Amino acid sequence: MGTSIFSICLFHFMAYQTDSPSFVNAVELLLQETTTTDRLFRLSKPLSLLLPTFLYSICAIPISYAFLLQQLIAYWLSALFLYKILEQILGQSKLAYFGMLAYTLCQPLAVYGLAVLTDGLGWCWLIIGTWMSLQIVNAPKISYRSFIGLGLFIGSGFFIKESAIMIGIFTFFLLLLTPNFALKQKLIGYLIIGGSFLTTFGLGNWLIYYFWQESIFQWITFGQNDPPPFSWKGLIAQSYHTLDNYWLLFFIGIRSSFYSKSFNFILTSFLLTIIFSWLSLPFVWPYLYDRILFMIVPYMILWVAIGANQFGKFSFSLLLLGGLMNLLVSFLIYKYQIAGLIEGSAIIFLLSLFFAIAYHKKKLD
Repeated sequence: MGTSIFSICLFHFMAYQTDSPSFVNAVELLLQETTTTDRLFRLSKPLSLLLPTFLYSICAIPISYAFLLQQLIAYWLSALFLYKILEQILGQSKLAYFGMLAYTLCQPLAVYGLAVLTDGLGWCWLIIGTWMSLQIVNAPKISYRSFIGLGLFIGSGFFIKESAIMIGIFTFFLLLLTPNFALKQKLIGYLIIGGSFLTTFGLGNWLIYYFWQESIFQWITFGQNDPPPFSWKGLIAQSYHTLDNYWLLFFIGIRSSFYSKSFNFILTSFLLTIIFSWLSLPFVWPYLYDRILFMIVPYMILWVAIGANQFGKFSFSLLLLGGLMNLLVSFLIYKYQIAGLIEGSAIIFLLSLFFAIAYHKKKLD
């Protein structure tokens, strides 16, 4: 995919982040090649370390490059399954492509999704889990085995990245609102998914503690020590950086959905997932950076696609313009610390939208 190559070329100098050494160290601990303490409890999420460990031990690929390869595979799979989700919901391959393109042109994915980290794998897992959840409610016949599989998938996801929680939040609202299941079936679904999740989560934590004397609970406790002060201003600023210019298209898409009365139970579940997650995160996790908040974006991107589609023949051009400015502005800020670019980029993109609207109205007249 061209966007992955473009992002790698643009942000190659950020491939090794401040968290990267801790992931490399965790793999070395698995291979017993170091005795350095796992200070950030990376071994509490071992599934994100398996492929780099395998590639290093079997293929002699350096650990850092193995993480980058894992992130690249996750990047492509994320795009593929997001496309499948959007095509299923919106019923148009063009809109599905718009959403997939917009997702890959968001700054957090370009920077953190292709670095020596595990964020991209976590986002990929939640997108696939969301797709699985949609298959369950849209299946012609209810399958309790699918409920078990989804619970296992969510539970396993916590041993990759905490963003797996988004699958559970979305599934809760989707089961609650679907007209395809009776109340009894919904309750049974909650019990089966919850039971298989807790079994997987509990057994996984026990095994991790047995082998490495670590657990996810230690990681959570560590994360709550000396947290940065919370401010709504900071949360809003970091939230803006998840979509940057695409926020304008997102709100246009939301407005279009309301006015077209196309808010079915799936779209309502997406919107409730966004609102609940954004409002609850400040109470459960103190590090509310764009990298963390980006796990909400897969549920927002369909409205970016809908918003872009309102501009007719300018749709693709505006989507591409907004995304390229997202990445180029981020590059200039990270590389050269140039101030004022975010505001300038937003103004240019807003003027471009006004131009497209004015041109369209002139054609109608």
